[in-house]
Amino acid sequence: MKKILYISFIVALSMVTSCEDYLDQVPQGLLTQEVVFDNSKTIKRWIANCYSYIPINHLSIGYPYGGSPVGQGGWNAMSDELDYTSNFGASYWADAIQKGNWTSSSPTSTYCDYWTYFYTAIRQIHLFLNNVHTTNDFNEEDMNNAKLEVRFLRAYYYAYLLQVYGSVPLILDEISFTEDMNVMRTPYDEIVDWLDNELKDIAASLPLKADDKNWYYGQPTKGSALAVRARMLLYAARPLFNGNSDLKDVKNPDGTALFNATYNVEKWKRAADAIKDLFDLGVYDLHKEYNADGSIDPYMSLINTFFDADNKEIIFARTDGNQNFNWDSFCTPPCADYTDGNALGFLSITQEAIDAFFTKNGLDIKEDPDYSETGFSTTDLYATNTEWEDVSDYPGLLAPKGTYNMYINREPRFYVDVMFNGQMCPQSKVIVDFQSWGGNWYHNQTGYTPRKQVDPTFSSFKSVLYRPVVLYRLAEFYLSYAEALNEYNPGNPDILKYINLVRERAGIPDLSPSLDQTAMRKAILKERQVELFCESHRYFDITQWKMGTTLLNKEFYGMNISTTKNAATTPSFYARTVYQTRVFKEYFNLWPIPFDEINTNKNLVQNTGW
Repeated sequence: MKKILYISFIVALSMVTSCEDYLDQVPQGLLTQEVVFDNSKTIKRWIANCYSYIPINHLSIGYPYGGSPVGQGGWNAMSDELDYTSNFGASYWADAIQKGNWTSSSPTSTYCDYWTYFYTAIRQIHLFLNNVHTTNDFNEEDMNNAKLEVRFLRAYYYAYLLQVYGSVPLILDEISFTEDMNVMRTPYDEIVDWLDNELKDIAASLPLKADDKNWYYGQPTKGSALAVRARMLLYAARPLFNGNSDLKDVKNPDGTALFNATYNVEKWKRAADAIKDLFDLGVYDLHKEYNADGSIDPYMSLINTFFDADNKEIIFARTDGNQNFNWDSFCTPPCADYTDGNALGFLSITQEAIDAFFTKNGLDIKEDPDYSETGFSTTDLYATNTEWEDVSDYPGLLAPKGTYNMYINREPRFYVDVMFNGQMCPQSKVIVDFQSWGGNWYHNQTGYTPRKQVDPTFSSFKSVLYRPVVLYRLAEFYLSYAEALNEYNPGNPDILKYINLVRERAGIPDLSPSLDQTAMRKAILKERQVELFCESHRYFDITQWKMGTTLLNKEFYGMNISTTKNAATTPSFYARTVYQTRVFKEYFNLWPIPFDEINTNKNLVQNTGW
């Protein structure tokens, strides 16, 4: 396959603002279509623009301007994982959603309108498919490969639209203003069937591995296509879309029901079979690094899943995750680099997410008799049998003496993913004291920030380490496979097998084999919560399992943040304290179709509740 991906080079195309624009507008900022598709350079730039719509999601937070969801990290904040400082969050679309202050006209239509955004991309793809042709420097092989790539992107964008809105109009070619701009939504299951077949067909012709290591993660392969298919089918099998009577009255004007209200267990088997197709490629493996004695080093394995440039776990990613250091800036505590003002540390992890991490014994904190929330440690806690230096002057230091016991003897993922109060900060080599910055405009709200995927050498004076934006990785599908098997074939030994492969890499004991289907379902979702923390999965796990009114409609907790200095030695800091009350209604499980689209196209019906 010729190298035709230029992900970081984005063509200036006009952004449409309504379905009418999608159907009728010609891109601005380019020459005529005839000129564009007669030149290999402009053809490749067009392709690059089609890629540019892939959201970065969790890694590059960004401010709520410009309308583009690329760089928005709101999925994590909309779940029970993260929050933003109150001053920053007040103007951020995720903050309004947390508090239930959103309608079909705001805030998503202003700051995160995936509908318009992805249909813009889809239109560019249709223009490409209908107009690209061979040229003197763009031969038939180039053209066929390019068509495969943009078809993959079209399927990717439709799969994303499904998980946000449910049923959407399935438009598979250009539609002109004079033909029929008043398109109706396509039934959800019909789109799923089309995507299933389209992605299988694309996968059959894509290469098993990328042909150019410089674009290793960004270039679609058989695995990329099968991964998009597998996740899409898993989502389609979950309760939100499988037998959900709440959506039975969402119908087109002609009476066509858009969601099937009858539960079908075969959807779970279909999802499991699709995931197995991905496994059967034999290309991917969990990223593992080993100690001298041959044992798995969980710390280095977990860290370099996101930083190692030669990583068999990553299935598909954006390759430009190191070009924006907002994630590093917003996660690094101020004490680490306060002199240049770019270590802000205002991304806050909720106490709910902290409590989800297991103990070193692989148990829930409520089940482990060794877990304590009383007092402080009397000795330094070091990671043993690992190459992880973390803080170079204190190699392997997990928690210094005097750390609150809540943070002692937790699993490796906790120390790799979380920055907590009293911890030694790897960037500054000083003790983190969140409370001492409590009076700042960019103050942390809970006493925790993410350290997952954060450059441990971060400074605004240097480029961040190479870090792809991981969109699909194998651990997700190990847990997805266990989930699907548990629903249609409970007791299947592969359920425990794949969960325990993830736990083994994480350095914790195997899951108990004595769980019934209900307990196993809970354990699988808990394992996903921990393993996939801050990777934009948790929100969809909650909403598609219809748990939002329980998990997101309540008071949220952190530590007792105030402006008092020296929190590390202030016992009153270490108390669960309500910092926010969130609102989640049952109909929030699906986003509203933007008001302007409904107002323009009378054939579009709104989702329930909006």
